[in-house]
Amino acid sequence: MTAPIVHVPVLLQEVLENLPVPPAGRVLDLTLGLGGHAQAILAQAEPSLRYLGVDRDPHARALSKKRLGGDARLTIMAGAYEGVWEDTAFQAWCHLQAPEGFDVVLMDLGISTLHLKDVARGFSFMEAGPLDMRMDPEHGLTALEWIQEQSEENLANAIYEYGEERASRPISRAILKALAENRLHTTQDLAAAVYTVIPREPAKRKGHSDPATRTFQAIRIAVNGELQGLSEAIEKAVFALKPGGRIGVISFHSLEDRIVKQTLRRLAGIHDGPGRTPPSTLPKHLRLIYGGGIAPTEDEIRANPPSRSARLRIGERLLDDSPRVP
Repeated sequence: MTAPIVHVPVLLQEVLENLPVPPAGRVLDLTLGLGGHAQAILAQAEPSLRYLGVDRDPHARALSKKRLGGDARLTIMAGAYEGVWEDTAFQAWCHLQAPEGFDVVLMDLGISTLHLKDVARGFSFMEAGPLDMRMDPEHGLTALEWIQEQSEENLANAIYEYGEERASRPISRAILKALAENRLHTTQDLAAAVYTVIPREPAKRKGHSDPATRTFQAIRIAVNGELQGLSEAIEKAVFALKPGGRIGVISFHSLEDRIVKQTLRRLAGIHDGPGRTPPSTLPKHLRLIYGGGIAPTEDEIRANPPSRSARLRIGERLLDDSPRVP
């Protein structure tokens, strides 16, 4: 019997303090997950609040509905943050319930406890599970199917780009060798292929993270297209805010955080590219709150170790003439 999943939302107090919701507010949660942030926001909100929670994972939506479904202020909708903007049901809800825009948009990126604890989802190598890794298990290629379509060069490039793994080329060769020899079926098979390049025990003795971690992160990101469309989704979320409304984005690794940071800075009129651009030529749609972002406290990290890499970045919508989305 599977143990119940315990979900601890990260940076919860920081979200509540820095993303205030007015009494008749409108909240868009583009990564509802297991509903931890939603539950806390709804608990202190007025009856007139309306909360739209979006998630691509049907299992997560079902658990959130069970947890929060009795709350009439909440609507749960299927979708991914990069594609939901084109959904007619999403657009209809926004026009009906939030015609003036949202007061708060929240994005809690990455995978959740749900994904890591469910062996059948294939996100963890702690136990042998299928090589799946899809956040939406009803659509797209599994991790194994994705690997089967890769050349050695393409797989190595993905592992290097999305996992920042220096040994990406020999790891790519080891994975495809295991595939060719019919030794690649489970998550532990994939980890074993990595260990032929970077042995696990020496890394463990030195206190390093498991050598398979970066490769699993890279393949998961590639399978789910996690970084594709992230910047555009953030921009659309900003333009869906009311003037004075705030967006909060929680990231969990440097690749995500870099995109979040650069996108918010660009929308705040800050030029990070090569050359010098006069500030007057850059449109300003946002005011950054805590330019360096907010990291979890030591107390939170001790209580919830997975939070250690989290960072919350916040921007406040300025009044301008930009078209509102959706």
